[in-house]
Amino acid sequence: MKKNLFNKFIHKVIPSLSESKKELNKEEQEEADKFAPNPNDPADVTFAKTFTSRGGKFFYCDDQQTFFTHLKHLLKENHWDLPYCGNDELKEMLQPTHLNFEGDYQKADSSISNCEFLIAFNGSVMVSGAQTRNLKIEHLPEVLIIVAYTSQIVKNISEGLRGIQNKYGKSRPSLVTTIRTKDSITTMSDSDRAKDLYIFLIEDYKEHR
Repeated sequence: MKKNLFNKFIHKVIPSLSESKKELNKEEQEEADKFAPNPNDPADVTFAKTFTSRGGKFFYCDDQQTFFTHLKHLLKENHWDLPYCGNDELKEMLQPTHLNFEGDYQKADSSISNCEFLIAFNGSVMVSGAQTRNLKIEHLPEVLIIVAYTSQIVKNISEGLRGIQNKYGKSRPSLVTTIRTKDSITTMSDSDRAKDLYIFLIEDYKEHR
């Protein structure tokens, strides 16, 4: 997707870090309807539309420095002072932020994680034991901040599972599952995988991965 189109889309449907939700008037609703999921959309647009329409909070970042700035702003604004991060590779990537992480996930007020893939068709996040340290999703803090790259967006779950197989081969991690927003849950059986989801999508510079 062209960058200027993505930025226009983000401007229309993604609230700023400090903007509160408000009722849409008729004109605003008609404008928002233009950004409803469309079968002809590319996977990245489909994911952003579906994820935000189901209550997810989505932030597009041109680069890592922009991501660092917005992440610190988000944590400060919401008074999340004890984030948990169980992935050593992600912790190393976040060193420039100088964040202090809570080592006990049970005491944390939020969690920061990377992921395997973002699933476009239903706006979910695919993770494995490589990210969660084999913790059950239900045991993680209610607020879950996902750090992802544009190349990690796939059309559907099957494509994500194939990607995991190609990535890990015989060393495939355990507990591969998808996490969804609370607004997308329709049955009690899915409720243990629902979180208050925030996604920071970083333009995919492979030297940073």
